[in-house]
Amino acid sequence: MSVVAHPTDEPNPGRPGGPAQEPPPVRPGVFENGSWRHGELLHEVRSPYDGRLVATVSHASAREVPRGRGPVRALAAADRARVLRDCAEGFEARKAEMAASISAEIGMPVTDAEKEVDRAVRWLQLAAEAVHHLDGTSTRLSGPGGDRLAVTTPQPYRRVLAITPYNRPLAQLIVKVAPAMLAGAPITLKPSERAGASAALAVEILLDRGYPPEYLSLWTGGPDVAQALLADPATDFVAFTGGARGANAVAATAGPRPGCYELGDVGALVVCADADLPAAARAAAQGAFGNAGQSCRGVKRILAAHEVAEEFAGLLVEESAAWRVGDPAERGTRIGTLIDTDAVARVRTAVEAAVRGGAEVMAGGEYRGAQCWPTVLNNVDPEAQLVTEEFLAPLAPVIALTDRALDDLPDSYPGGLQVGVFTRDLDRAMNLAQRLPVGTVVLDDGPQYDHPLAPFGGVGHSGHGRESVLSSARNMCFAKTIVFPAPTQGPR
Repeated sequence: MSVVAHPTDEPNPGRPGGPAQEPPPVRPGVFENGSWRHGELLHEVRSPYDGRLVATVSHASAREVPRGRGPVRALAAADRARVLRDCAEGFEARKAEMAASISAEIGMPVTDAEKEVDRAVRWLQLAAEAVHHLDGTSTRLSGPGGDRLAVTTPQPYRRVLAITPYNRPLAQLIVKVAPAMLAGAPITLKPSERAGASAALAVEILLDRGYPPEYLSLWTGGPDVAQALLADPATDFVAFTGGARGANAVAATAGPRPGCYELGDVGALVVCADADLPAAARAAAQGAFGNAGQSCRGVKRILAAHEVAEEFAGLLVEESAAWRVGDPAERGTRIGTLIDTDAVARVRTAVEAAVRGGAEVMAGGEYRGAQCWPTVLNNVDPEAQLVTEEFLAPLAPVIALTDRALDDLPDSYPGGLQVGVFTRDLDRAMNLAQRLPVGTVVLDDGPQYDHPLAPFGGVGHSGHGRESVLSSARNMCFAKTIVFPAPTQGPR
């Protein structure tokens, strides 16, 4: 199949029927010191599907960012658990509103946006349950100076700065907010400028359900705002999710301050010759096409044993037919849009280059406006840009390798976030799992698997640190040790 485009690359026409809509009111993009206020830069949010104006957010400029925030009152564990439970209920109650905002702003199908809210609720609930598991240790110390007792407890950092991307605008915020409240750490949110409206709504819901205002700040705006927030001496910890270029800029300003950096990956699904091919094809489709492929832990390439690669690609073509591309607001849509037409142009260029290099487009390869149809490619060169750089798009490139090459994969794998492995041979699966230099290996599923209690993070170019309910909360604390003169005497 050749790479084709729809008759027009213009945005989709607006939804028919009904009178012209009044422009939405300007939403304040800054919450600081317990109050909302407008930033000095107006930012129009337009639907990537049809170009209509869906929100206007007043972004901040760098010069508006304060420095030197003061301390906050400590919250008891029971109070933190209550806040987390109440916020979970708040998102459940306003699920439809939150999902509609996400869908309109970034083109995510509304059914996927509802799952995004469900994921946020689950994180908040599990964080509430984990409050009493964030405990310390005690150690008896013996030496020439006599016996002593060292008691070490986690102490929250003065302030956490969370810098998050657009592709999962609610989940990426709550993955930072829930552990921060679990730890008792104040947090400043700096969302992608492409997802400011959804971030502002999320903060509104948190505050409405009792999230302490002094523990929460929001600053929408560009990279200059992130740099200004990093300059605040009270920012002790950085939680960053995004690309390597942004991470390098953040790390250069953050200096030696601790942080957790999740930088994406060209995630692989390994399909061995003895794999359950229909199951592997289903997992590949979900990982490659879910959220229009805009996921850091999605399937970005399929490494299939040469003897089954053709059959597997055919099964993947069949799976792709079920992924309907359409209006993100319609419940039957499974793929909405990419973030903008520039993203589509980059994908299109890479697909065309892969075809010139010998790849065959077996399904998809179609584009319209910011939409990209689910695309299956076979016989992709392992060195093609399409599979050596991360593309946030619904692409399923199949690379045929010998079985021996699959076994030797850990020797040349550059590092990453997660890898999925399909094989019926448990010894082989465990050998790959133990040797692959990635944060997580998922057996009999794709790399897209996640759970709030499973630590998630990368190796090498994919970043460092781990995110989970408890891992993240521990990251946001430092260890405070108090040494008592003697175990039997206690403090004097």
